[in-house]
Formats: sequence, structure tokens, C-alpha cells
Amino acid sequence: MNVRSFKNMSPRTPEQNKVLRQDSQTRIIASALKLFAEHGYSATSIKMIAQEANLAQGLLYNYFSGKEELLRAIFAQSMTDVRESFALAEGDTASNSTVAGVIRAALTLVARKRDFWRLSYGSRMQPALLTVLGDDLFAWTQEIRNTLERYFRTSGAAQPEIEAAILFALIDGVAQHYVLDPEHYPLAEVTETIVARYSM
Repeated sequence: MNVRSFKNMSPRTPEQNKVLRQDSQTRIIASALKLFAEHGYSATSIKMIAQEANLAQGLLYNYFSGKEELLRAIFAQSMTDVRESFALAEGDTASNSTVAGVIRAALTLVARKRDFWRLSYGSRMQPALLTVLGDDLFAWTQEIRNTLERYFRTSGAAQPEIEAAILFALIDGVAQHYVLDPEHYPLAEVTETIVARYSM
């Protein structure tokens, strides 16, 4: 680029800078998630994440203070996805009930965000990762259980707490089996079978 063309370039607007920053953050989070899921949290370095995101390692620190903040950002984004899936379930007119809508939405989310759920299930065996997430992980899990309980209470279930615990465990189990063998696990059929049972 010559000096004249450089001088004629307009500086980026604050809005353009914001979009570029968000794009970079999204790319870094996606890279961290991929590597955490593939190699485990402890075995993944900031250098590996920066290389995967095609950024200089020093530049990555302009966005995240380190692996801990990245991990929290990944799980926070996941909870945003879960809340959105609950909101979609509440507006799902194809389902006979909100509970059926939640089942469909939850298992669709697992298929769409497979790397995250691999990381999530793998995290239960990684002490370093559990130490970082600590109370946040418990709070997110409790939020999901409370939401399911509210749906069962609204539908008139005799024991909404127990029903919520059972459904949460059922969705969790299906999701784990799916992420272990996504090519062969009949997720769509299992989802609709569960929906049918909860719609009876």
C-alpha cells in the first residue's frame, strides 16, 4: 500500500470497531471451545488458542485475561443458548405442552452445539475445570432445574420437583450418549419418543 492510498483510508467508526471486536471475541471463544473439547482444559494453552484463532498471543490478552475467563465466557454463552431454547419452547405451537417443547429445544441445542456439550460432560472429570467454574456451574444447573420445575408446576404435576429432576437426568443422559457417538445415535427418533411419552 502506498502512502497516498494509506492517507485516503477513512478511520474506522466506533461501531465498526465494536463489530470487529465482537467478531474477534467470537473467534477466540470458538477456538478455545474446540481445543478444550479436543485436548481438555489443562492441556490447552493460551498459545494454542491464539494459533487456532489466528491471532498473536499478546493480542488475545486484549480480549480475555486468560483461560479461566475464556472458560467462563464459554459456559455463560451456553446458558444464554439454554435460556433462548426455553423461550422458543414456550412459543412452540407444534408441541402439545411446554415440556414437550423443552425436550425438543434442549436436544436440538445439543446437536447444534456438540463441541460445547462434549466439553461440558468432559468437565465433570477435570478437577482443574471444576475449580475454575465452581459455584457458577452449580448455579447454572440449578437455574435449569428450577425452570423445568416451573413448567411442571404450571402443567399441574403432582411432584414438580421430582418430575424436573427426572426429565433433567433423561435429557442429560440422551445428550451424553449422543455426543459420544453422534454418527450412530438416533437422536431425532429418541427425541420424538420422549416427547410422545410426555405428551400422553
